[in-house]
Amino acid sequence: MFRGLRLIAVFIVLALAVYITLSGCASFGPKRAPLASLPDSTDADTMTQALEAMALDYPEDANVFFAQGNTYYDQAIPDQARQNYEKAIALDPNMSKARVNLAMLLAETGESDSARVMLEGVVKNDPKDSRALTNLGMLCYNLKDVDTAVKYYSMAIQADPKNPEAHYNLGVAFGEAGLVLEAMREWNTVLELVTEGDTAQRARLALERADGVLAK
Repeated sequence: MFRGLRLIAVFIVLALAVYITLSGCASFGPKRAPLASLPDSTDADTMTQALEAMALDYPEDANVFFAQGNTYYDQAIPDQARQNYEKAIALDPNMSKARVNLAMLLAETGESDSARVMLEGVVKNDPKDSRALTNLGMLCYNLKDVDTAVKYYSMAIQADPKNPEAHYNLGVAFGEAGLVLEAMREWNTVLELVTEGDTAQRARLALERADGVLAK
């Protein structure tokens, strides 16, 4: 009887040891910052200060630095945006959204080759990353390679049919090629997906211009 009790006690101790070990391992991961607690209406300066404070409290949370990069990007402070995107990637090499945003920042500052290499790397790891495909299309379009741009925009739409930016850009590429009806189809699709915002406004203006061309 006592031997049986000892075996039960040993089993309980071992079970507790396993539980403590597993719990301890989970606690060793990076602490996540409460980014969701930040109000959407916060002005840029206040948001920057709040994220800087979070970065001190959560120095291993890549999402904090990604958010900080976006804030600096929106304020047209490219050096600070780049530093924060690079910090986010260093903490989480698989963070594709940081790579995509950094790539577009590089393109805007004249480093198109580096931007393209980075975006191609994202697509290699995830062939269905619609944002990366869209931005690759934009790079190719800016280099006057319209055919390749159309290919990437089409791939982006195949990966995410509800990507309004890809539809808008594909419309622009079609318009460049003189395919007005095809362009209008894409811009109408944009307005089916979104009714407000910059992309919707650009689609409406593009449709007005296309209507003018067809009316002649």
